[in-house]
Amino acid sequence: MKLDIARNKVIFIVLLSIGFTLAMYWVLSYSLSQPNSISGKLIPEEAYIIILHDVYNQSLDQLNEITFADLEGKFTSQYVMVKADGTIYQADQDTHEIGKLLGNAVEPLTGGIHYGWEITANNTKYYIDSSSGQMIAPPEKSIKNQSSNR
Repeated sequence: MKLDIARNKVIFIVLLSIGFTLAMYWVLSYSLSQPNSISGKLIPEEAYIIILHDVYNQSLDQLNEITFADLEGKFTSQYVMVKADGTIYQADQDTHEIGKLLGNAVEPLTGGIHYGWEITANNTKYYIDSSSGQMIAPPEKSIKNQSSNR
């Protein structure tokens, strides 16, 4: 009789452990499949303001007075993926699916693959990471054959 009670306790603990493990797996799988609302993504206007600060050395006081309406028509943007070798692909902002090859840029400053905004202003292309807000590659003048592919 004591052997049956001990065996039942072991079976109960094993089943409870398996159930808990499955429940945690389902919770973690669900949470990873949902968009992360905590880490926001930059919008193109914010990326342009970063360019104004980092490249054109505009002060934060000047930038605080700028509204999105002030930026209308000052730049063009598209969401891109920049590979470690500088290859640039059009990308979907929500799914990160890669589209057509857009061209090449200088290799990224930090290496690796980056998703971000290609901002074109004054015939110069800037690449800003959509997560960190950092410049992906040094600015470069637009090349005619790259800009005609759009």
